[in-house]
Amino acid sequence: MIPKILSLESVTFEPIKQNPHNARTVFSFEVTQELCNMTGNLHGGAVALIFDMTTSTALMAASSEGFWDTGHVSRTLNCTYLRPAPVGTKVFVENYVVHMGKRLAQTTGVMRLGSPEGKVCYTCEHGKAAVGSASL
Repeated sequence: MIPKILSLESVTFEPIKQNPHNARTVFSFEVTQELCNMTGNLHGGAVALIFDMTTSTALMAASSEGFWDTGHVSRTLNCTYLRPAPVGTKVFVENYVVHMGKRLAQTTGVMRLGSPEGKVCYTCEHGKAAVGSASL
């Protein structure tokens, strides 16, 4: 269900000397009743799942042949819940690559209400590990 509601807004990959894996993705979605808790707000588990899926796309934007191109798995996913996102609200999800090493990576994510400049409702730090023959 989550992939069906997510809309990819943008993908940016702009490597610079200080950050050779400078990648960013932005998604949007509308909070549906199916994703809400009993109080009508986006469920914390849905927040974690959405971050898990979308932060990984930032890594894909910065991957290349032989480097993070064989898949990856979560090591850590730390979500912070700042304010609720009520049913019917449009939410924007921004994801950034913080670091990509040979086997480990770190991403961050921010969910904002209503617009890419809206109030922050949730944040995350997502640690990933590369899998496959390229990481062994």
